[in-house]
This record gives sequence, structure tokens and C-alpha cells, in this order.
Amino acid sequence: MAPHDLSKKKALIIEDMAEARIMQRKMLTDFGFNSIEIAMKAETAVELLQNQTFDLILSDYNLGKGKDGQQLLEEVRHSKLISNTATYLMVTAETSIEMVMGAIEYQPDGYITKPFSQALLQRRLNKLLETKQKLYAVNIALDNEDYEAAIEAAKVVMENNPALKGKCERIIGESLIELKSYSKALSLFNHILKNRKMPWALFGKAKAYFFMNELEKSEQSFRQLMLDNRFFVSAYDWLAKILVLQGRPEDAQKALIEAVGKSPKNILRQIELGHVSTSIKDYTAAEMAYRRSVFLARHSCYNTVEVYLNHLQSLVFLSSSDPLSSRQRELFNNTLKKIHDGFFDDPDTRAKTYGYDIDVHLADHDLLGAQDIFEHWLKEVDSGLSNAPTKRQTLMYKSAFEG
Repeated sequence: MAPHDLSKKKALIIEDMAEARIMQRKMLTDFGFNSIEIAMKAETAVELLQNQTFDLILSDYNLGKGKDGQQLLEEVRHSKLISNTATYLMVTAETSIEMVMGAIEYQPDGYITKPFSQALLQRRLNKLLETKQKLYAVNIALDNEDYEAAIEAAKVVMENNPALKGKCERIIGESLIELKSYSKALSLFNHILKNRKMPWALFGKAKAYFFMNELEKSEQSFRQLMLDNRFFVSAYDWLAKILVLQGRPEDAQKALIEAVGKSPKNILRQIELGHVSTSIKDYTAAEMAYRRSVFLARHSCYNTVEVYLNHLQSLVFLSSSDPLSSRQRELFNNTLKKIHDGFFDDPDTRAKTYGYDIDVHLADHDLLGAQDIFEHWLKEVDSGLSNAPTKRQTLMYKSAFEG
């Protein structure tokens, strides 16, 4: 039997395979759910989550064409489409390290591997829903970003439910960091680490040191965490931040390369690797990171024009030493087309795109092609479609055409 009445709770099943949808719906109905919505793809799920509130989301990892389950979870976390009181269970037929790492990064409440029995799903859901019920007051406070109330509620839960002590201590520590009470957070994490070697406590300790500007101690803690627990990939991101602040961008790049090797589908990490690589003039590494960002952006909530412009710029930097290879030129044109298709209404974007396109033509000694683009650009400036070239660009291009 379910731990409590599920008849008034709403569930959302996100699954592209018809047989699996039918089976999961029957299971949830048997558990007592009366209100069950179905989404066959991530985009439909996003629309439902924008307009309705659900107590349970059961989402498959593989969702056919479009966003996958990880990208969907990334979006709902980023856009705050699900509350802390909701339960999010990832369903997957995969057990690859890439999938596991990616899923863990965006923190579903749990995941279950296909094929699973009705009994296994019920046991897993019972435990998750029971925990959510006990933490209800805490999660309401977190949804309201009332971190002081969350701390007080977590203390009450901890007293009444000793088994949830670790979860509550983690919430208290993270809430103290949100409140910028870094010394208190550090004391709590140190106290926890004296008794138990909890990776999340070491992560919290490292972050507290970071915000207290004790960068060497923060670095030491993050490096210890990376040795102890390979699943805390975000430790590499924080380490890279520290190394950049310390003026060690080459070491920051190494940390990010290791991180993308472990969890390559995090678009923000790929973008940061591109930025750091550009800062040390490693344009080959920058181009690879930005190319991966372009690939991931298609179905990401971080699908902004900067992702594509960064990739074009990295190829321009590469062309400054040697003309682009046919493969690199193809990559440039593909990204150029994506900007034309999705972002070309913006006058600033047009200006940047034309500039990069001219630069690549000039590097290839194609003066006629570069001049044609420049003349077209000036016409669009006159008609108000594009921003004008900078004075420096105008002088440089005219000098090249006349030379």
C-alpha cells in the first residue's frame, strides 16, 4: 500500500514509447493516482509544467528527437518549473557513466533503470514520496526562498526523524550559504566531516571557503573532493573558477577538460572551457568546446546567439594564423546558417556575423568575397537592418580591399 492517499496527487509521465507509457500509466493508476497527464516529448512536458503543478514527474531519459531527459531536467531546474515539493524520478534504459553523471548533475530525486517491476517502482516511489511529505514545510520555505524558515523547519524534521538528519543538515548548510552566513556554514560542515566523510559536506566547506575569499583552502577542499568522489563533477567547475582568479588559466583549462571528459553534456561547462581556452590563445581547444556548445544548444534552455557567435569567433582566431581547412570552413558555414535561421533579426548580431564572415574571407585571400559581404552589410546598415561596422573595421577592410 502507498504511504498516503495518492488520489488527490497529480502525476506527469514523460515517455516517447507507447508500450512504456501504457504500462507506467497502469502502474500509477494501481498505486492510487487519479490525475495522470502524458507527454510524448520534452517540449510537450515543458508546456504542461508551465501551466500545471505536479506532485510526481516520471521522465524517461531517451525521448526520441529533440530534448532528452537530462536537457529537460536542466530546463525545468533553470526555469523553476517544478517546486521542491514535487518528486522527479528519471527513468532510463541506460547505465552509461555519461548518463549517470549528467542525471546526477541536475539532481532528480532518484532514477530507476528499465525494465522495472511494479513492485520495485512502488517501493521507490513510496520512499521518495514519504520523504517529500516529511520535508514538506522545509521545501515550501525553499520554494519561497525563505532560507531562515527552511533552517528552522529542517531542525524540527531532524528532531522528529533521525533518519533524515543528513538530508536536513545538508539543507541547513546550503541555506546558510544562501544567507551569506559563511562562517556558520563552515562550522556546520566541519562538524559533520568530523563524524562522517560526506562528499556534500566537503563540497559545502569548499564553497564556504570560496565565498570567504580563502581561495587556497577552497582549492584544497575541492581537490580532496575530486579525489574522494568522482560524481561531484561540479567541483571541477569551482576549482576552475579559483584557478582563473589566481591567474592560473592553463590549470583551469586542465580542470575543465577533465570535467567535460566525465560529463560532456553540460553546455555551461563547455562554454566556460571555450572562454578559458580563448584567454590562453588555445584556439583549437576553444573551437572544439564552442562546437560542442553549438551542438548542445539546439535543445538547451541556454540556446542564445552568444553560443554561436563564440564558435564563429574561435574559427576567426584560428584563421588568423592559417586559412581554415575545408572541414573548418564547413563548420563555420554551418554555424553561420544557424545564426541566419534563428537570430538574424537582431542588428547587433548581423553586424558581428558580417564581421566574422569578412575576416574569414580575408584570411583565405578572397578579397572579392569579402568586399561583396562588406557592401551588402553597408546596404543593410542604410536600411536599418544591421548595426554599422566599427571605425577600426571600416579602416581595416578598406585598406585590405585597396591593398
